[in-house]
This record gives sequence, C-alpha cells and structure tokens, in this order.
Amino acid sequence: MHSRFLDDLPREIRAQIYSYVLAPTGSITPKRTSTGATLWSWPSLFPNEEVNLSLLQTCRQIHDESKDVLWSDNILCFPPRRSIFDPEEDAAFVRSDSHFSRHVRTVELRFTPSPFDLAKVATFLQPLGAWDSGVLREVRFTISGMGTMTMFGELVSVIWQRAMRRRRYPNMKPGGFDSASLFNILRLAGNEETGHLRHLRRRLNIQLGIRLSSNKARREWFSVHKPEDCEETLRELHQSLGGELHMDGVLCYKDGLRLRETFAAWEAESSED
Repeated sequence: MHSRFLDDLPREIRAQIYSYVLAPTGSITPKRTSTGATLWSWPSLFPNEEVNLSLLQTCRQIHDESKDVLWSDNILCFPPRRSIFDPEEDAAFVRSDSHFSRHVRTVELRFTPSPFDLAKVATFLQPLGAWDSGVLREVRFTISGMGTMTMFGELVSVIWQRAMRRRRYPNMKPGGFDSASLFNILRLAGNEETGHLRHLRRRLNIQLGIRLSSNKARREWFSVHKPEDCEETLRELHQSLGGELHMDGVLCYKDGLRLRETFAAWEAESSED
C-alpha cells in the first residue's frame, strides 16, 4: 500500500517529524497516579500532555523508525521529592534489568538543597553506575528551587571561613549548612578512581537565579558574597564532580578548565542603572 509519508518524504525529514511528536519538550518526567501506577506501568508512565505514543502504533515501519527517538531525543528527568517516594518504585527505576537501563541515554536528577533530596540522590548513584547495557551516556545533577541561593551562599561562606581559619582565625566555626553532604555526593558520583559515575559524562546545573535578579538584588548579594569567593566555590564543586558545570545556563567549567569568570561580570552588570 502506497504511503506518501513513507514513500515521498526522505528519512531525515521523517526523523524530524518523529522528534517533534515524541520529544516535544526534550524531557520526560516519571509520574505517580491515583491508580497506583508505578514505573513498570509503561506507557502510562508519561503524562498525556508530555508525550503522545500513538505514533508508535501506526505501522511496523514507522514503529521501527521512531521507537528509539523516545529516548535518544528525550532526557529522563527525575525529581526525587515530587515523583517517586516508594522503595519499590525506586527499585523499578534503578535496577539494572529495567526498561530504562536498556533504553535511557541521559538521566537528570533534579533536586533542592534539602537533606531529604540530598539523601535521595545519594541512593541512586551506585545503581545508575551499575547499568551495564552501555546505553546510558550522561547523568545530570540540577539544583534548583527554594533554598538554592541560600545553599550557594552558605557554601561560599563555608569556603571563605575555611580559608580564614587557615590564615587568621583557626577557632572560627563553619556555618549552619552541611556543605559536606553536597560535596560528598558529587565526589561519590565523579571521583576519578572510585566514583560510581566516573565512566559517564557528568553535568552539574545550578539554577541560582541571579541572572534574573534586579541590579539592586545583585548588589545586595555581592555586598555579602565576593565574586572571587563565589568563583572558588564553583571551582570546588566542579572538582568534586568533574564533567561540566553550568551556572544559570552558562557553561563555566568543563573537564577541569574554567571557561568563564561568571560572578565578576554579573557584579559589574549590577552597578549599571
């Protein structure tokens, strides 16, 4: 049977159409439902407004051509606080013989700097590193939401206090934020010798929100946190995980190299009226 879609359109054009349909936002977020659906409930895994899988049921050729697009063009985004809380569902996500381990190429762990989220993220590192299908290529860590600016400010203060203790104030105590938890999680993932994800591409996204702040808010921020201390904090975060570090969408570090001095430029911009 003649099909104008299959017979007349080049394969490259069809691939673009498959991507528009199966990866409209470029990401997929697991969901829970009131009916008790878990990560095994595929395709009910996807919210209806995110991905429409009816394309895969059109015909065998279209299915074969498009089935890999779902995971090649989408990032599996996993926010620990909002999506999965049940240990059985966690196991369904991370086990090495799951559907995801055989198909997912990029995983993004989105979390706030809360003790709950940090502890949750830590439980996924070893299982993700143990996926042995060879399909998974990259794991991203995205810190955002309420408390992110406070968290980063505390990190800056902790690093500054540590430097002061070494130089002038050996009895000064660190701030209230447990910076060790975040640094330890990043090292657990990216340490060159023992990191669970050391064989994968790694990326840290920090959505601080300072680029969207008013000049007045930026001036207040930099009156407390010096740009050089902020840069030192970024450097240590990057050293802990490796890979890439993005701050508010700007690539700052890659594979040990600083590509941009971010905070000094933002401080200069804040002085403009």
